[in-house]
Amino acid sequence: MVNTDLIGPMLCSKKAVEIMEKNGGGKILNTSSIRGWEHGGRSVVYAASKAGINSFTRTFAKMVAPLNIQVNAVAPGFVKTRNYDNMTKEQCDIFIDQTQLKRWVTEDEISDAFLFLTRNDAMTGQVIYVDAGFTLK
Repeated sequence: MVNTDLIGPMLCSKKAVEIMEKNGGGKILNTSSIRGWEHGGRSVVYAASKAGINSFTRTFAKMVAPLNIQVNAVAPGFVKTRNYDNMTKEQCDIFIDQTQLKRWVTEDEISDAFLFLTRNDAMTGQVIYVDAGFTLK
C-alpha cells in the first residue's frame, strides 16, 4: 500500500518534473483521502500513506515552484463506489453520518476538483478536501 499510495506518486512526480522542466512548467495532481487528514479509521497503513501524500504535496510544491510547476492534491471523502456494495444500509449510514451534509460525495464532484486545479494558476501546495463536511468534525 505504501508503494502504491506514496512511493509511486513520488516517483511519477520526479519523472514529471524532468519533462515539465523542459517544457517551461506544468501541474502535478495527487490523490489523497480524508483518511490522511486526522486518522485513518481502521487502516493505519492507508492513513499513513495518504498523510504522506499530503506532506509530499506541500513539500514538493515548494521545491518545484521556481520551475513554474504547481503541485496540489484532492482528498475525496466517502464516494459511493463498489467498495460499499456488500455493506448493509446501516453500515453505509455509519459513513454518511460522519459527514456534515449527510450524503455521499459524487464522482463528478471529485473530478470537478481535479479540473479546477488544472485551470487554476495561483494554487500550489494545497490539498482540497471534497468530503461533504467530514473534516469539519
